[in-house]
Amino acid sequence: MAEHSAVIGETLFALAGVAIRRRDRSLGLTAASTLVTLERSGPRRLTDLAACEEVTQPSMTALVTQLEGLGLAERRRDPADARVVLVAITRAGRQHLRAMRRAGAAVLTGLIDKLDEREAEALAAALPALLRLTELAAESQDSQTG
Repeated sequence: MAEHSAVIGETLFALAGVAIRRRDRSLGLTAASTLVTLERSGPRRLTDLAACEEVTQPSMTALVTQLEGLGLAERRRDPADARVVLVAITRAGRQHLRAMRRAGAAVLTGLIDKLDEREAEALAAALPALLRLTELAAESQDSQTG
């Protein structure tokens, strides 16, 4: 089973790469990842975001400034401590992530549509397992950003 898992993992990774390479380049990968983090975890301190995204605080400051300029994120005061500034995703940021996901899905849908009926049925049969993988990935991400 471990051999199959490795092949499946490599295949899914290659497919993710295809969608990523064909993505809209208006945002860098770290900026997009930061928006996803904000979407999942809610408003965060800039220092927390920098640690989560594994970049320096000055780099995160510049990135958040870029996201603010695009209207995708905003800085706001922490209601529990007005001295603390939090970074939050905006409605436009959420819409941007939805558009990115739809575009990535369209790339994969185009490939799926090229499968023959038997291959498409096999992929459909794997859907529950694929959905479970997305749940496990989200749980893993939440435990790392929590």
